[in-house]
Amino acid sequence: SRRQLGRQRHPFRRESSTCKTLCRLLETMLARGRRGYQTSAKALNYCVELVQERDVERYLCNLSAPAAVRPALFALHAFNLETARVRSSTREPQIARMRFVWWRSTVTAALRGEPPDNPVAQALAGAAAGGGLTGRFFHQMLEAREDDVDTTQPADRAELLRYCERTAGSLLHLSLEARAREWEIGPRFAESG
Repeated sequence: SRRQLGRQRHPFRRESSTCKTLCRLLETMLARGRRGYQTSAKALNYCVELVQERDVERYLCNLSAPAAVRPALFALHAFNLETARVRSSTREPQIARMRFVWWRSTVTAALRGEPPDNPVAQALAGAAAGGGLTGRFFHQMLEAREDDVDTTQPADRAELLRYCERTAGSLLHLSLEARAREWEIGPRFAESG
């Protein structure tokens, strides 16, 4: 019959779960390539090595995530590490603020698919090309980190919780958005939070 002939010509259409998984992964990769920015292997490797070196727990968690989601997770976690170290990288608050201004414009450009020549920015552009990453969460993280330049310690518990929500909470939202693409529930997932 015609249906059997079609299956013979396309051996990857078999009903096994492995074939289905590989086909879905391939379709996802092709769809991302059509939607915009393609991240270089060099940029992704930089992000993976940075996370492996400075945040072993997240590195190990990322390895257990589905392969299609890993590049986005490594990009997000590398971004978190890069922005978290801005405060400790200089003694001058004005220089730290200038670095946050650069990160703001870099994130905006990366979300448009036009990142500067920075491996983390390029990986973020690739992650954003898949759709569903909310710029608001990136900017909340940057605002909290910039506020951290002048503050040595939160004044009270409420301020500490607000800081955690804007940094770790925003990172979790972005990670869930990246994962939501794999679950095919899209950016509306973040609206529930």
